[in-house]
Amino acid sequence: MIKNQAENFNDDREALELRAASVNRGKWVYQVVRHALDAGMSWDEIREAIHRAGAYKGYHEFPRTTDLKEFARGFATQDLTKVNDGRIPVLTDEEFIWEVHYCPMVEAWMSYTDDEEFISKLCDVCMEIDRGTMSTYGWELDLKETIGRGDGRCMICMKKKQEKAN
Repeated sequence: MIKNQAENFNDDREALELRAASVNRGKWVYQVVRHALDAGMSWDEIREAIHRAGAYKGYHEFPRTTDLKEFARGFATQDLTKVNDGRIPVLTDEEFIWEVHYCPMVEAWMSYTDDEEFISKLCDVCMEIDRGTMSTYGWELDLKETIGRGDGRCMICMKKKQEKAN
C-alpha cells in the first residue's frame, strides 16, 4: 500500500537498521567515487557508470509496465519509505512524485566532508541510478529539490515524456 502521508520512523527499530545499512552503502559510494576521481575518472564517466547500473535495475528489479502507478508501488516500498521518511504527494497516470525527508547517503557523505558543492554534485551523480531506471521506461526524472543541495527534502518527479505535436 502506498502512503500519502510522511511518517517519521526515528523510533522504529527496523527503520533504524535499514538506515544504518543505507548509511554504510553511502560510505561505500563516497569512497568509490572519491577513488575513481583520484584515479583520473571524470564526473561524466562516473555518471555514465551509475546510469548504466540504474538501467540494469530498471530492467531487472522493477515491474515492466507502462503504468506509472504500478511502477510507483514497486518503487515506493515500505522499506524505502521507512529509510527515507518518504511519501508520495502526487501520483497520477502521468506523474509520480517521491518526497524524501531523510537521506542516509547525505548523512554518510557528511561524515567524510563538509564540502557542500562536492556533496551536491555527488548527490546529483548518484541520482543517475534513478535516471537510468526511468530511461528503461522512456520516462523522465526531474529533481525539484534535494537534501544534497541543502533543500531540506528531496522532491523527485518521475513522469512520462510528453509526446510532441506535429
